[in-house]
Amino acid sequence: MKKQWSLIGILVLVLVIVIFSWLNVQPVTVNFGFSQVTMPLVVILVISLLLGVILAVLFSMTTILQQKQELKQVKSKLESNQAMRRADKNIKQEIKQDTKTEEK
Repeated sequence: MKKQWSLIGILVLVLVIVIFSWLNVQPVTVNFGFSQVTMPLVVILVISLLLGVILAVLFSMTTILQQKQELKQVKSKLESNQAMRRADKNIKQEIKQDTKTEEK
């Protein structure tokens, strides 16, 4: 059922995009300062949207990479901590065994 709702949502989104594109086909001139470009408005909007998405992904990747590095460090500390606990446990067991043998 969840996949069906996702499919319906995607179809509605595609329909909205198609209608939006169909309504915005008039040519528009964009001045970049050093050149001018004339294109349909929908093409300019799509290019702007894609550039925005790319920039957002690039900026978020730095945060993701930092979090991965921190996670790796925390896992390393956890493993060393667990190894120390195992060693402490083994030492305590050896001490108990030694005390038992001395009592006999």
